[in-house]
Amino acid sequence: MSWVFLAASSLTLFTSLNLLQRKIAINAEYPRATAIVFNLWAVLLSLVVFFITGSYKNFSLPTEPAAWIFLAIACSSYAIYERWRFVIAKMLDASVLTIVSNISVAFAFIFSLFLYHETLSLGKLIGACLILVALVLISLAKHKQSISLKGVAVALAVYSVLALGWALDKKGSLYFNPDTYQILVWIVPLIGIYFPYVKLSEIKYEFKVASWKVIVLAGVNVVAYLLQLKALLLADATKVIPILQTSTLLTVMLGILLLGEKDNVARKIIASLIALVGSYILITAA
Repeated sequence: MSWVFLAASSLTLFTSLNLLQRKIAINAEYPRATAIVFNLWAVLLSLVVFFITGSYKNFSLPTEPAAWIFLAIACSSYAIYERWRFVIAKMLDASVLTIVSNISVAFAFIFSLFLYHETLSLGKLIGACLILVALVLISLAKHKQSISLKGVAVALAVYSVLALGWALDKKGSLYFNPDTYQILVWIVPLIGIYFPYVKLSEIKYEFKVASWKVIVLAGVNVVAYLLQLKALLLADATKVIPILQTSTLLTVMLGILLLGEKDNVARKIIASLIALVGSYILITAA
C-alpha cells in the first residue's frame, strides 16, 4: 500500500473529523462531559486496534525517569486540549477553528528549536509569519454573526499547549515504542479531563445526545492517526505532512458548503491558503 494512499486516506478522515466535531459540539450542553465520552470511546477503540494488529507483542516500558517526565508533560498538554476541544469547537465555526489550529504547527516548530536544538532558518520564520497573517485575517473579519474573539483567544491558547504535546511526541516515541506510547497518550489524559469532577448525569446526558456520532468521531480520530503513522513509515515527513495539512483548506471549503458557514467566504479561503502555504514552508524548511 503506497504512502500516498495512506496519507490521502488520513487527510480525508481528519477533514471529516473537523466537520463532525463541530456538529457534535453545537449540540453539546456539557462540553467537558462530551470530551470524556469521546476519549473513553477513543481509548476503547485504540485498544481494539492495539490487540487486533498484534501491537501488544511490542509492549515495553522504559526505565529512564526522563521518559516518564516527558510522557507526563505530553499527556498534560493533550489533557488540556481534550478538556477544551468541544468548548472551542462550539464557540467557533469549523472553518475558522481549523485555520486558527495552524498556530500549533508554528509553535511545535518553536518548541522543537529548544528541545532538539534545531536551527531557526529563514524558511521557518517566513512560514510562522504567514500563519500569523492568516490568523489576523480571520480575527479581524466582519461577520454577520460576529466571530467570538474570546473563542479565538481560547483556541490560540489551547492549540499552543497542544503544540507542546506534538513536540514531545518525538521524545516519547524514542523512549517508548510508538504503539505503547500511543495507548498511554490516549489513556493518561483522561485523568486531567475529568479532574476535579464531572457529574455522572452530565456524562450520561452527553452520551445519549452524541449517540453514535461520538463513536464515529473517536473511531475516525484513532484510524486517521494510525494511517498517518503508517504513511510516515513509508515516506519522508516532508512529503506526508504537507498533504495532511491540506485538511485546513478542505475543512474551510466543506464548512462553507455543508455547514452553511458563508460569512466572509473570500477571506476564509484566502486565509486558509495563506495558512496552508505557511505550514508547508514551515514543515519543509531546512
